Amino acid sequence: MNPKSISMDELFGAVNKETNEWKDGLASKMLRTSANIEANDSDWTVFDGPVDALWIENMNTVLDDNMTLCLANGQRLKLRPQMKMLFEVNDLAVASPATVSRCGMVYMTPEDLGWRPYVKSWIEAVFGEDGDESVLEQNLKTYLWETFDATVDMGLDKIRANLVEPVKTDNLQLVKSLCNFLYVFLSKGANKGFTALDPKQRKKDLDSIFAWSYAWGLGGSLNEQGKDYFDTTVKDCFKGVNLPPSYTCFDYFYDLKREKIFKAWDTKVEPFAFDKEVPYFDLFVNTSDTYKFRHCLELLLAIEKPCFFTGVTGVGKTVVIQNTLDRLVEQNVVSININFSAQTGSLQTQQTIEEKLEKSRVAFRAPPGKKVAIFVDDINMPAVEFYGAQPPIEMLRLLVDRKGVFDRNEWEWKRVEDCTLIACAAPPEGGRSVISPRLSTHFNVLCMPQANGSVLDKIFKSILDGFLKGGFTENIQATSQAVVTSTVEVYNRIAEELRPTPAKFHYLFNLRDVSKVVQGILMAAPVSIQ
Repeated sequence: MNPKSISMDELFGAVNKETNEWKDGLASKMLRTSANIEANDSDWTVFDGPVDALWIENMNTVLDDNMTLCLANGQRLKLRPQMKMLFEVNDLAVASPATVSRCGMVYMTPEDLGWRPYVKSWIEAVFGEDGDESVLEQNLKTYLWETFDATVDMGLDKIRANLVEPVKTDNLQLVKSLCNFLYVFLSKGANKGFTALDPKQRKKDLDSIFAWSYAWGLGGSLNEQGKDYFDTTVKDCFKGVNLPPSYTCFDYFYDLKREKIFKAWDTKVEPFAFDKEVPYFDLFVNTSDTYKFRHCLELLLAIEKPCFFTGVTGVGKTVVIQNTLDRLVEQNVVSININFSAQTGSLQTQQTIEEKLEKSRVAFRAPPGKKVAIFVDDINMPAVEFYGAQPPIEMLRLLVDRKGVFDRNEWEWKRVEDCTLIACAAPPEGGRSVISPRLSTHFNVLCMPQANGSVLDKIFKSILDGFLKGGFTENIQATSQAVVTSTVEVYNRIAEELRPTPAKFHYLFNLRDVSKVVQGILMAAPVSIQ
């Protein structure tokens, strides 16, 4: 169980004020059930979540020689000698000496394990003799491991040296992200094209697939400048792959199914068609940036891996995710949208998810023939408790970690099937906190850049051109380029010169300010502007 995913009353039990009846909590029910079993086998109860000075103090009488849980209604649960407790925590910053002295401490350092054991077991699990998804013969599996061994440390060292990640990641998380992208291309179910190639082409394709996955798996969480610097590392590691030199490796995708070359994302972008019936904030102009992030999200959703979008306010994170989910409706993907705020609670979050899922005695699952994407916007907004925990975050961590939740009425474990978590948040600052690294480690983190001048030009000119063609005279239509160029120039000047100060802390400008200008023009009628 995760003790911080529920309230204190839900953990140890409470008296219902209306009926005056006692109702066991999750921990008290678990321990009561275990205490009543007559068996000599060890019985472990795992508390996997943050320790604070409130709930853990209730466990002191359990952990000492008394082995007794004292409940608020006066009951005392005597535990069997075979019952053991395991507390899995991120740190002991707020644990009291009384608790620490009652437990044996095991400290796991990041350096002890590293990423290599994970990758070796991953290759065996996915591409080994027992793996259903195996498309690699033994020599290619050996070559894949050698490629990991030769390149990953160089990339991790480069990222940790001086590059910036708006949302911090750990090394194993980045390697898992690389493996996720590789799995999309190399598993039978996701890509039949790889299995049909001759052996020589397979090795060349494996190099190209690895280079692309390496760039987005390890470098996807970097900010714009970081991606530019990381590009040189990717090109140094994969000199035989023929990455085009003109732009960064993030500007290309590998065409595995047809031409077997790296091609620019621009070739995949569909032209924009203006529709005056669509609300302004639902208009979506595809650019190479939005397309590449949409593509990465679709790849991860296909294999049900969690994805985290970050980037400064106004870069279009929510719009890209929502637009992608809308498109995937045709592929039987149903979305559950949750907006987090400082007041969001754990119970409210769980109820929102459960309401949209099909219920059975042992599981919550997607409707028949469909998959569910749970989209949490502003995931780092929930208020941080005095001792540092965020209950909604801990509830989501239990969901991602164990693929299930506890039913809050009967405290029965229920699996959650065919659901993938997508998160979105601006970098931690102001009211946004740093979310628990024990949750964020499950995500492929992708950082969206701010749009540059040419991208802004394309977005707003496409919208303005489409609008002005609806009845405005030709000389008015001809002004769209000048309107967009001048608006973007004024925006850039203001953002550069009018910096926020303690007296003018509201001087924070983003692309929504440019968007409001265009939105205002779209309210005009042809008769008004001659």
